[in-house]
Amino acid sequence: MKAIIFDWDLTLWNSWDLHLRLLRRTADALGLPRPGQDAVAREFHRPFFQHLGWFFKMDQKRVVDTYMSFYQEDVTWAGHLYPKAADTLVALKDRGYLLGLFSDKRRSFGQQELDQSGIGEMLDYVMFLEDGRPYKPDPAGLIQVVSALGVPAEEAMYVGDASQDVECAQRAGLASGAALWGSVDRDELLRRQPSYRWERMDRILDSL
Repeated sequence: MKAIIFDWDLTLWNSWDLHLRLLRRTADALGLPRPGQDAVAREFHRPFFQHLGWFFKMDQKRVVDTYMSFYQEDVTWAGHLYPKAADTLVALKDRGYLLGLFSDKRRSFGQQELDQSGIGEMLDYVMFLEDGRPYKPDPAGLIQVVSALGVPAEEAMYVGDASQDVECAQRAGLASGAALWGSVDRDELLRRQPSYRWERMDRILDSL
């Protein structure tokens, strides 16, 4: 194994509590019912704008603008890395691994969070979502990341919190790792039969 590529949301970056807070604030501001946590978890796999539209069936520009106004207020204090995330990345770099990030979060959000996290300098290649790139589990983006890192697919692993992350890795020919510490649907994630599974991020070091 020469390269380890991570998903962002619910793998390195804990955005779950922030997202629930933003949905509640958005619902209150628009005079709509607050989505329940279980319902949010069930629909979390949807692309971001589809996810919002699933819960708030009204003018989508107003919904997005409302959510984003609260996001800018809250992200600097409510979003954060998972415990041991930074330390684990440092340890992996010390062992000589190339590190990548591959996420379906739009770059306008993801880059701001990555800058806030302070771990960007440890990553050898970063790909957030740009218009025209297909969503996971389509493997095209992940294949591009592996190519940019300059390693064969069989010498790389993709770590993520959702079943589509594991499927994406499998379709791209990579080993897959289940980030159980952040998953909102553990059963579905494990049904995809990932190569590795961990309850805490620092456990990755034990497997490698």
